[in-house]
Amino acid sequence: MTERMTKSEVLEHIAGKTGLTRKQVAAVLDELALLAYREAKHSFQIPGLGIITLAERPARQVVMRFGPKAGQTVTVPARQVLRFRFTKAAKDAILGVKKDDLEIIEGIGPKIAEAFYQAGILTFQQLADTPIEKLRQILDDANYIADPTTWPQQARLAAEGKMEELEQLKASLTAGRAT
Repeated sequence: MTERMTKSEVLEHIAGKTGLTRKQVAAVLDELALLAYREAKHSFQIPGLGIITLAERPARQVVMRFGPKAGQTVTVPARQVLRFRFTKAAKDAILGVKKDDLEIIEGIGPKIAEAFYQAGILTFQQLADTPIEKLRQILDDANYIADPTTWPQQARLAAEGKMEELEQLKASLTAGRAT
C-alpha cells in the first residue's frame, strides 16, 4: 500500500494542474476547510466529492467485551457525530465502474476508447451524456482525428440495450459519420 500524500504534495499537485501558486492553493483549501467547519451543521457539499452532515447518534446499550467491566452492560449516551457521504461520481471513480466496451461504437477504436477511459468516460451512458464539444476536446488533447458527432446517439442506444437499432444505425455510418 502506498503512503498517503502529504499536504505539501497535495499543494504541489494542485498548483501544477491549475497554474496557481502553492500559496494560493493553500489559501483556497484553508478557506474550503473553514467553510466546511462552519456549515457542517446545515450539511455541506464539496462538489464532486461528497456531503458532510452533522447527525445525532442515539443512546444505546453495549455489552463490554474486555477490561474490568467485561460482560457488563453499559449505557453509551447519545451524541452528535459527523458523517461524510460520497457522491456517486466519487464512488465510481474511487471504487471503479465496470467499463463498457466503447469500441462497439462505430468510429471508436482501442486508442480512442483508452483516451475516453483516461478522461473518465467509462460507460455508454457517460458517453451519451458528454457534450460533443467535450468529446472533441478529449480527441484534440490525445492528438486523434475523428468525428464524434454520432457517438452520443450510438452510446445512448447501447446504454438502453437497443442493440438491433444500434446495428442499423452503424450500418448507415462510415467511420462513425453519417453518409
